[in-house]
Amino acid sequence: MLKETKIFIILFSMFPVVDALNGFVLSAGINLPIGVVYRLICVGFLVFQIARKGFPKRLYTILSMTFILYGVIALFIQTIVLQNDVSALFYDLTNMTKFFLWALIPYYVYQRRNQLMETSYEKIFLAISIFFTLGLLIPYTLGIGNQTYAGSDAGYKAFFFANNDTTIGFIVSATFTGWYLFRQTKATRLRTRLMLALLYLGNLLSLLLLGTKTGIVYGVVLTIFLLLRFFFFQKRVGPAVKWGVGVTVVTVLTFILFQGRAFIVETMSGLVQRLTYFYTLYNGDLVRFITSSRSEFLDSAFRSFIDSGNLITQLFGYGFSHRVATWGLGDLVEMDFFDVFFSLGILGLLVTLSLLLFFFVTACKKRSIYSMLFLILILYGVFAGHVLFSALSSTLFGLVCGGLFLQKESLCEK
Repeated sequence: MLKETKIFIILFSMFPVVDALNGFVLSAGINLPIGVVYRLICVGFLVFQIARKGFPKRLYTILSMTFILYGVIALFIQTIVLQNDVSALFYDLTNMTKFFLWALIPYYVYQRRNQLMETSYEKIFLAISIFFTLGLLIPYTLGIGNQTYAGSDAGYKAFFFANNDTTIGFIVSATFTGWYLFRQTKATRLRTRLMLALLYLGNLLSLLLLGTKTGIVYGVVLTIFLLLRFFFFQKRVGPAVKWGVGVTVVTVLTFILFQGRAFIVETMSGLVQRLTYFYTLYNGDLVRFITSSRSEFLDSAFRSFIDSGNLITQLFGYGFSHRVATWGLGDLVEMDFFDVFFSLGILGLLVTLSLLLFFFVTACKKRSIYSMLFLILILYGVFAGHVLFSALSSTLFGLVCGGLFLQKESLCEK
């Protein structure tokens, strides 16, 4: 493997550590932009290495370069039309840098798909899973860190910054670790399988500690799906191994229920109280409750988009800083495709959908674990946001899209 690709693997495997360290510094009241500096290094590395490698004349190259070029042009036009000052320009540029990550990472992988072997690429996701889990469980054991919801005892997120982003990180980690565990049932030593099983349990425990309803429900559904797939659809594993795994699973679950029932009840009680509070706050409005007020934000954002602009802003969008200053909603309504529409306009939405459609077609052809993760993240981005515009999630999404060019194994093993 080339030294350059080793740097790529190390650089993008360590981002949970950087994000946890960044959160620790912010929690201590120290204004040190560790996360921003790290992302700028990542983007600088990607841009330099992509340019050095050259651009093959393919549809994917056209779509990726159009996406990046449009983002730069839109930022320039918004600065002039909206008369943004330097601080607003810097704010928008920071957000666009996060947005570019999920397009730059897979293109780098695409250029080097022959050097980035499948086993090496998988190590990135296993390392990310380990770092995420340790980054949450170690502070929890030490009794330090932050609650998931401010002003409430519900949930725990250690020093990771945003609730949705952290949930996405553990959803991806649990999905990949669970898939890798059951795929490696016969291919690895018992010690390795036990370590993978502990890591998966750590992922599930972390989702429970986070206390988000999406994370908890997903952890339960994922575990049931993986067990059903292993027992009924994984044909290359014999009955003896399946019986052994089944007995182990039942034993572990029984132990967890008896030894950790107080902790589980306490965690779930906090979540129920939080849900009850918001249901009452929204006066029983199920739409607002299910969407966490996103439906209300979306309606208000649409009115601002239509009423306060002109043809240029509708084509190229309002960016981010202008929306914070004038719309009264912040820079996101937390539904990614609508946020692309409001921030980058009609043209921006079309360019983004074109690139995502290419990845979707690739995902359908490969039918790999990365295909599954791609669909999960797209669905999360549609309904809960924080996938395309968050630094943490955008990095993960980019790595998943990059995996689409490497993985050949079908999810349904024969």
